[in-house]
Amino acid sequence: MTLDPITTEVVISRIRETTAAMAHALFHSGYSPILRESQDGTAGLCDAQGRVIMVGGGLQYHSVLYSHAVESVCARYPRDEIHEGDSFISNDPYKVGNSHVPDFVVITPIFHDGEIVAFGASVAHKADVGGLVPGSSGAAAREIFHDGVLIPPVRYWTRDGVNREIEAILHNNSRVPEVVIGDLRGQIGSTRLGAERLSALCTEYGPDIVCAAMAGLIARTTARVRTEFARWPDGEHESEALLDHDGADRSRPVRIKVTARKSGDRLTLDFSGTDVQAKGPVNAPAPTTRAVSLLAVIAASDPTIPMNSGVLDAVEFVLPPSTLVNPQFPATVNHYFPTSHIVYTCVLAALGKFNPARAVAPAGFGTGAIAIGYTKGRAGKPTVQYELMTTSLGGTSTHDGTALVLPMNHFTPGTPVEIIETEYPVMVQRFDIWRDSAGAGRQRGGIGHVREYRLLVDCVLTARTSNHRQGAHGLDGGKDPPLSRTIINPGTPQEEEMDCMETRIVPAGTVIRLEQTGGAGYGDPRERPVRLVQADLDNGYISPEAAVAHYQQS
Repeated sequence: MTLDPITTEVVISRIRETTAAMAHALFHSGYSPILRESQDGTAGLCDAQGRVIMVGGGLQYHSVLYSHAVESVCARYPRDEIHEGDSFISNDPYKVGNSHVPDFVVITPIFHDGEIVAFGASVAHKADVGGLVPGSSGAAAREIFHDGVLIPPVRYWTRDGVNREIEAILHNNSRVPEVVIGDLRGQIGSTRLGAERLSALCTEYGPDIVCAAMAGLIARTTARVRTEFARWPDGEHESEALLDHDGADRSRPVRIKVTARKSGDRLTLDFSGTDVQAKGPVNAPAPTTRAVSLLAVIAASDPTIPMNSGVLDAVEFVLPPSTLVNPQFPATVNHYFPTSHIVYTCVLAALGKFNPARAVAPAGFGTGAIAIGYTKGRAGKPTVQYELMTTSLGGTSTHDGTALVLPMNHFTPGTPVEIIETEYPVMVQRFDIWRDSAGAGRQRGGIGHVREYRLLVDCVLTARTSNHRQGAHGLDGGKDPPLSRTIINPGTPQEEEMDCMETRIVPAGTVIRLEQTGGAGYGDPRERPVRLVQADLDNGYISPEAAVAHYQQS
């Protein structure tokens, strides 16, 4: 069916509004700060074949795994066994493609006149799903079973309500079961809201028109991406970067390498030079590798291109099995995010050589999270403080890097200090800019920051940051930012620097300082206008010494 442009735009706008409403419902029904404050989740729609149509929320790399999840559910449950009112869940990365075990996937079939016309989908991080440490993402993990309880695709909800047997299993395998189940039910609700609204749209316009509009969106996306590729010169470019180590062998770094080959309107991303899968938890599942690579494709071409299955259709991948970017069962994957960020960085760097106008210096390395387990939180119950660690973006050919923005997503907000201190027995005694933390350049990187926590009770601390030894590099003459660090009891005789991946039992009164680096610089710093250097001095972003050393200003 061929639709006229006006009908197409009206239907797609309604779908966009639906996914926005789904994301709004997801975040506003969240029990955990990681969901309701940091918004570590998404909700969106797939068509009847499982192709991604649209994703609501900031973590757009969730999109590709929606398709894997739909395929996995349909492989386990034949379509004649899927009924209106059903919702399915799973958190097994090797079955549904989620990035790591704490990410739960919800799939809700959308019916109209007794036929499946689409699927509602949601992915959201859970505060704790068992495993070796509070937060379920331990540095000592050596297989997927160390990461927490693994739920295959199962029917969790029907028209009669929740499957209490499944919920009992989840309750029995979490340190904070009420929070986990509350968040999961919020996911269910967001997908069922999407189902209700899309079904109503089908009633209003007819399912054929709605399905044609969705198919047209995917086709146009593919065409837009290939049109961008056609403008680039043919050729081949490489890029690589390092993680400090894999968490198991701390003596050597881990390499991610990509070769981008472009011919006509075709692009292939080949990861054959990447290291073999790790014994430690830094592996990134293949769906995540594809998704973050596609985000780099959009960033390097046209950021107005929507993220859906049409982008995936336009790019070919070579992901050798048993590598860091395509691990095989039962490899652990709980610390996938820093690896994914470096994948994104490498793809963006390689593509920037095809399209220099869209080149961007790397964001600061040092991404990840901290997880702190308390036997008794502010409410008197066991609780887990799980916070995402942000850095800052790199400079571009036209702008300084943005500060305190999670690389790759360019979205995820940190948890507000007031929420942290209200929920957990901890005091945030410092949250400040980190002077001289940005890579110098004609366009400098975004400024990094320092965050200090004073722990008020004994607890279990897991640092899941990254790149304390291997940092980001400036572009086109720009300078490197400093390395991120995690320090215990800074400024005291007991001061000690933690490894980027480490779990410790720490006593009450311990102070933890996280120094999260800024972004890399773009262009020769000596070409930076004097007024901008002076503004950075006035704002405290750089010191007089750095101004002289990098910008030859006094």
